[in-house]
Amino acid sequence: MNQKSTIFTISATALGILIMVFILFFNHARRNADNNRSTEITEGLDLNFSELPDTDIPLIDDSASRSPFASSALDALRKLLAALAADSSAIRREVILRFNNEAQYNEFLKTLTDRNLRLLGNSDRFMSMRIGFENYGDLFSELANLDPSSYEVETNFLVSLPGQPGTGESPGAGDGAIPFGRDALKLIGIGEGNLEFGKGIKVAVIDSGIQEHETFSGKNILEYDLVRDANGNSVPIDSNNGHGTAVASIIAGSDPRYSGVAPAAEILSYRVLDNDGYSDSYTLAEAIIQAADSGADIINISLGSKGDSGIVRRAVDYANDAGVLIVAATGNEGVNSISFPAAIEGVVAVAANDALGQHVDFANSGNNLQDGGITAPGYAVWAAWPEGEAVSFSGTSASAPFVSGAVAAVMSENQGMSAISAYELLQNHSNEAGAPGNDIVYGTGNLNLGRVLERNVPDITDAGLASYYYDPASAELGGQSNTAQVVIENRGTTALHNLTVEVESGSAERTYNVSFIPVGEIAVIETPVGFSSGVTEEGLPVSATVIVNQNLNGEDRDISDNSFRKNIELDSSKQP
Repeated sequence: MNQKSTIFTISATALGILIMVFILFFNHARRNADNNRSTEITEGLDLNFSELPDTDIPLIDDSASRSPFASSALDALRKLLAALAADSSAIRREVILRFNNEAQYNEFLKTLTDRNLRLLGNSDRFMSMRIGFENYGDLFSELANLDPSSYEVETNFLVSLPGQPGTGESPGAGDGAIPFGRDALKLIGIGEGNLEFGKGIKVAVIDSGIQEHETFSGKNILEYDLVRDANGNSVPIDSNNGHGTAVASIIAGSDPRYSGVAPAAEILSYRVLDNDGYSDSYTLAEAIIQAADSGADIINISLGSKGDSGIVRRAVDYANDAGVLIVAATGNEGVNSISFPAAIEGVVAVAANDALGQHVDFANSGNNLQDGGITAPGYAVWAAWPEGEAVSFSGTSASAPFVSGAVAAVMSENQGMSAISAYELLQNHSNEAGAPGNDIVYGTGNLNLGRVLERNVPDITDAGLASYYYDPASAELGGQSNTAQVVIENRGTTALHNLTVEVESGSAERTYNVSFIPVGEIAVIETPVGFSSGVTEEGLPVSATVIVNQNLNGEDRDISDNSFRKNIELDSSKQP
């Protein structure tokens, strides 16, 4: 939103021309009782303002029109209103003003009480302030006196909890999804003896606040409450507001009934969501900055927004520059679009899977998954809830803290390792899933902390049947509409030789040989799908099994992942 400086003086003739431009653009004029001329700026624009109430229609009066920078202020106002019309998450009657000049920032801040604006928050670090106002005419009047080269106007967006899977616009997990229950830690490779995981590591939880629970016994949770009412007063947290409590318990709970991934981690709680589950971009950015300044190694954000906020991006950059890893949920709308801040470069986007490692329908997908994201448990995992209760917790809100806890565990088990390096290990040792390589659905694959912890243990033989992947659109585009890909992964610490892979599709059976797979690598077998036979109403039943030659490789230590069975559908939109 960079604007070039334009300085000019409006003469009587220029004023007349400006009024004519207003009329041409907005096709409506009003006159008040004292003959001040004001012009509606929404009429005639090619924008849909039907959702804006009449009280939101801004008026520009004659005196403001004579201000030195009226034209630039009008341009800024039009862009703001365009954002309001285009995005339902854009918050009305407030903006974020970002100054490029420290002197003008301080001057504006000092004289704010003399203006028709309300200060809702300010950041000296970013020379930004969150401003509220009663009508857009007041905002225009103030901007019309500011040199446009000294500031930028940004939209403040609504931030909220991801939708509850299976309710409202959020789909359920999908047919055949298997809940984790109490087995989530086991299925990401954690056995007994993890009580010291996370020791010495600080994890910030930006959420709805963390309430007392026995799973946090003996843990000193540092609380920072950023929620305020319209008068700036603190707002007590409702006893049934348990989202942040559940998230924190997955990271660092110590109750053996639903132990966290890294029980010894230190937790910093930043409450940004009110009791209805809402916040805003400015408050989220404020929490990120405070967490980084407080020495957090990892920041978990199990909430999101549809709006791409400039101040949140700057906060992410600030935290990244300080070496802080930010982990965020992709969202639960089941769409090919990731929520912010998970969609921002430099943030680890986390999608959700079930107990079989399958993508669940509600988890959003998108580019930032492919560019460095990951998938973790997110369907019916046990978590703590206020007043000593436990709940079956679903959503990418649950998935993100598994990753945050895993990073803390790797850091504590490798003294001196940075959060970014710890996460890279988790990426490199994730279980392949979906399309071969990184993809927009699973990212680098499914979280497997156990593989990281055992990466230096010699001679582990572990072959995994990663996926049977068929996407009709991609197959047709590649000129192989009847071809699927069977993906085998070496999840052990020794090379695999001469594996036998049996594939069944419809009524056809085929056998393949894979001669060699290096440690941590995959082999891809292209095989006919066989739609000519075996298709049912549920789709085409397919299965694959990898058989390890024990004489050459030793015994496969985990055969639970050596077989795969599913029904594939012709509809590419349903392919994980």
